Order: sequence, then C-alpha cells, then structure tokens
Amino acid sequence: MTHGPLALREGIIGSDRTFLLECRLDQLRGALDEARAEADQARVRLAEALAREAGETRRLSLLQDELARAREEVAALHRRLEHSEALRAKLQGHLFESEPRDDAQELVRLRREVAAARERIAGSEQTASQLRARVDELVASRETLLTRVVEWQQAVRRGDTEAVDLAEFIASLRRAVLDLERENALGERREAALRDRLERQATAPPPPPPEAERPPADDLVAALAAAKNPQDQVDLLLRLGRSAGGDDAFHAVRPWADVEDPSVRAAAYQALGQLLERDPLRLAPHIRSGIADANPHVRRRAVLAAAAARGLALRPLLEPLSGDPDPQVRRIVDRILRAAPPTPQDPQRTEAGIVQRAS
Repeated sequence: MTHGPLALREGIIGSDRTFLLECRLDQLRGALDEARAEADQARVRLAEALAREAGETRRLSLLQDELARAREEVAALHRRLEHSEALRAKLQGHLFESEPRDDAQELVRLRREVAAARERIAGSEQTASQLRARVDELVASRETLLTRVVEWQQAVRRGDTEAVDLAEFIASLRRAVLDLERENALGERREAALRDRLERQATAPPPPPPEAERPPADDLVAALAAAKNPQDQVDLLLRLGRSAGGDDAFHAVRPWADVEDPSVRAAAYQALGQLLERDPLRLAPHIRSGIADANPHVRRRAVLAAAAARGLALRPLLEPLSGDPDPQVRRIVDRILRAAPPTPQDPQRTEAGIVQRAS
C-alpha cells in the first residue's frame, strides 16, 4: 500500500526532470545555432576587413613608389642645378674674353634654365610633402581600421548583442549593395546586347521576333513559388525586396509574412519594408503585424523596416515595444526613439542614421 503512491510520485518527478532536461537541451541547441551564425558573420567581417587592409596596403605601396620617384626627380634636378651653376661660373669667367653678344645670350638662357629648374624643384618638394602627408594619413587610417576590427571582434566574443545585430545589419546592407552592383552589370550587358542588335537590324533584314524575356521580378516570383527550402525562400524574399517589382512583387511577398517558419516571416517583413519604403500608408499595417509577432527575431526585423521607411511616424508604432520581453528589441527601439525627432513633423528615418548613432 505504501509503495504504490511513492512509486507514482517518483515517476511524476522523473517525468518532470526529463521534460526540464529536454527544454534545457532545446535552449542549448538554439544558443549553439546562434553562436554558429555569429561566428560565420564574424568570419565574413574579418575577411572583408582583411580585404580592405590589403587594398590599403597596396595603395600605401603605390604611394611609397611615387614618393621614391619624386625623390629621384628632385635629386636629378639638384644635379642639373649644380651643373648649371658650374657652367654659369665658367661662362662668367670667360665672359670678357669671348664675344659679348653671344655670351650674354647664353648667360640669359642658362639663367632661365636655372629658374625653371628651381621651380621644378619647388614643385617636386611640395608634391613630396603632400605625398608624405597622404602616407601618414593612410597609415593612421590603417591603424584605426585594425583597432576597430579588434574592438568589434572582442565585442562579438563577449556576446554583445548590439554589436552582433549591428554586424548582421551591415552585412545585409553590403550584400544588398553587391546584389545591386551585379544587377547593374547585368543591365549594362543587356543594354549593350540591345544596342548591338539594333545596329545589326539597321543593316540587315529584321529577324523573327525573339521570345519576350521575362523581367527579373517575374523570375524571382516564379522561383519563390517553387522554392521548398526555407533558406532559399529567405534569399528569394530578400532579393524580391531589393528589386523594383512593384505591386506584383508585393502580392508575391505578402502571403509569406504568415508562414510558420520565423526566419521566412522576418525576411518577408524586411522585403515588405523595402518594397513599400516610400509608401508609409500601405506599410504601416504590415509593420503593426510584424511588431506583434510572437517571435523576437521577426519583431526586430519589423522594427528595422519601420526605421528605414520614409515618412512613417515611428513613435506611435514603436513606443509600445519599450516594454518588449526581448532585450534586443528593447535596445533597438530605445535607440530608434532616442534618435527620432521629438515632434511628428519630421518622422523621416533611415537605417544609415541608426547605424551612425549606434556606432
């Protein structure tokens, strides 16, 4: 009679412990995934910093080579000046023994050459001083860059969430810039191909009309509809946000803000913020939905999308998030509200201003 309730209680306690251990294991797995993502971002930032350092080193070596050439030219001008002075002294010694007119002309010519050589020497010395100042500036900027990289790496190792969020945001901006550069290059190639085709059509009989090419936004919409992997969906949503797809892209992105995967929802809100950046009236309802999401990562992306919009009143939207349960959301909202104007007459904000004030 006594063993029955005791065994039942021990079984309940054991199941509770098992459940707590499973919850702790899930938390540790999530922390491990976040740490791996932060490490990947740190590697990307370090590679970019090393590339910039290599570029600055190449520029410094080029400036040093130019400075060495300037010094060689100054030395050559000094040698020519000494030779001219010696020749002038020799001519002055034989001036009264030669014909006066020819010697006077030669003396005037030599004096002009000496004056020109002195001007060249003065210009070369000024150029050399400017190059030395430029070299000093490059060395100082290199030291500053290395110091900033070391400080950022230390902040990431300490687990500074603001530094991690800032690094993630800067990396996304740079990826967007690279995508825009690639799209610009593709557009230039297509323009060159069209010009070549027009030139050939002007001199040859018109070929049969080719099949119309679908614009890049339509290709992205079709690829998004066929994507099954969440990571592919996130990438396509971000690319659609950066493309000027108009209403078609908006209608393709909007349903993805209600999917189950939080990373896909976050990418959808970021894409909506980019597509409706200049239309605050249409963007405001989506921002309200994003900041009301249960996942903190989705809320952070929605807050950043609101900060990047033009003409959107930030205080009425973001002030309720001052007491958000996620500390990172609270930090971002606090920085945005402190940087936002106190009156609603000028609610315009940009992500670049937030990054500048955060740094």
